[in-house]
Amino acid sequence: MMFYFIVGFCAILITISLTEYLNAKKRFVDQQIEQVVTRKLMTHRDRQTIEILNLREACGVMRNLLMDIAENEASLDAVNDRTPADIKTKLVSSRETRRKELCAEVDAVIRSSAPSAVDASL
Repeated sequence: MMFYFIVGFCAILITISLTEYLNAKKRFVDQQIEQVVTRKLMTHRDRQTIEILNLREACGVMRNLLMDIAENEASLDAVNDRTPADIKTKLVSSRETRRKELCAEVDAVIRSSAPSAVDASL
């Protein structure tokens, strides 16, 4: 009778020890999974942050180009009827040259910021 009691007691102790060991192992694996997920999310957030910064920079460049275009188009507003014809011709010529330069800059910015979208539209 005492033998069965000791065997039963040992079986209970072994069962409790085994469950504690497996629970500890499960907690350790859960911590590792949590660390991997956190690391992945951090790199994903870092990529998003970099993309947002690049978009802000491209937005600022485009805003500056739009302001330059507006200033260029308004440059002939100061010319009146008493301005000599040769000066008007030079002003129109310089405005056209600047317009071409600005269009080339806009094209370069658009191509550098979204190469796949531009290629697909061509």
